[in-house]
Amino acid sequence: MSEQVSLNAENREIEGKSSSRLLRRSGSVPAVIYGGSKEPLRISILEKEISKASSVPGFTTQILSISVAGKEENVIIKEIQRHPATERVLHADLMRVNPDTKISISVPIRFINEESCVGVKMHGGVVSHLINDIDISCLASNLPAFLEVDVEEMDIGDSVFLSALKLPEGVEIPILALGEDRDQAVVSVTEAKVIEIEPEIVESEDEEGEEGEEGEGSED
Repeated sequence: MSEQVSLNAENREIEGKSSSRLLRRSGSVPAVIYGGSKEPLRISILEKEISKASSVPGFTTQILSISVAGKEENVIIKEIQRHPATERVLHADLMRVNPDTKISISVPIRFINEESCVGVKMHGGVVSHLINDIDISCLASNLPAFLEVDVEEMDIGDSVFLSALKLPEGVEIPILALGEDRDQAVVSVTEAKVIEIEPEIVESEDEEGEEGEEGEGSED
């Protein structure tokens, strides 16, 4: 698990679109902390702080520590809204957790040893990522930053399914409980596609001349 990220925040008394716009202009990002037995808490976080934190690997899949008026809140990211063009953080939804809270969250899949994959190295195959994120369920204290899939021993025609993933202790994939038909391939190794390109036919000047002469004769 990545080193825990800590952020400072301030209470946000006023709500509404105009208030949020003013916050963003002043360099802050509006956010909401909810969940648990407490009431939702509207806060603001400095944009430069949350932008820096969001660049840390595993930011969206770890427990964050938020300090609000001297009180600590342990949260996870439920949603971050970004500007479609600039990728600036516009708003954050944070959910309270404690180590014994069971949570459902989407985590990324990390594929390793692709360059040394048997199907790629020995037979010129291609590794195809079929799923890049997977929904898991676990206690907050067991939350992994990612799930890892080693493709080194895979050959052409091989696939790794959700049911074959090595999960950390206490981590489950809820969709598998719905039946075998919900099991999905996560990664596969296939033959590389060869695209044949027909050579371009270039006419010589002599051929063009002959065609021209024929054309002139036909007009008489």
